[in-house]
Amino acid sequence: MSRYDPMIAPVAAGADAQGLAYGATVLERLLLAIINAHPTPETEGRDHERLDVAMTALVGTRTSAGDDYDDALLFMAQQRQRDVCDCEMSLLHERADAGRHIRSNMELAKLAAREVLECTASDIHTAATRLCDMFTRQRSRTVEPDYVQEALETEAVKRLCAELAEWDVPSRL
Repeated sequence: MSRYDPMIAPVAAGADAQGLAYGATVLERLLLAIINAHPTPETEGRDHERLDVAMTALVGTRTSAGDDYDDALLFMAQQRQRDVCDCEMSLLHERADAGRHIRSNMELAKLAAREVLECTASDIHTAATRLCDMFTRQRSRTVEPDYVQEALETEAVKRLCAELAEWDVPSRL
């Protein structure tokens, strides 16, 4: 499965999920539409590999940084789940465990920046801020999808495909 798969579940799907933390971008969806309109026997079933190549050609190499951030987001989700479980277990055992709390997104982001991204002390704040923003957006899409944003992005892809059609560049959604 490719990192650019627009149908892949968010990071919370599990440790082996390889998708972008919060779905495909408009550019990735547009490129996939163009790729889908140009199938060949040699590339049958390799649309997402072709998308990886196209994205790399257009925006540069993204594999290691993207994977690292996806790994960091997964780590944050796992740590959040551990915090929630620990708090619930404390309540089940009727203990008022003052040491148990659910860490904030920023606390989790700083931990992920140190442990997963292996940031230096001077880079932790920048990486943690980015992770915190990504985690918040990812969680909002996981818990409550933003249908308005999804509709706007879909409309943008359709309009771009129509524009490409005027230049005789086929695409298929």
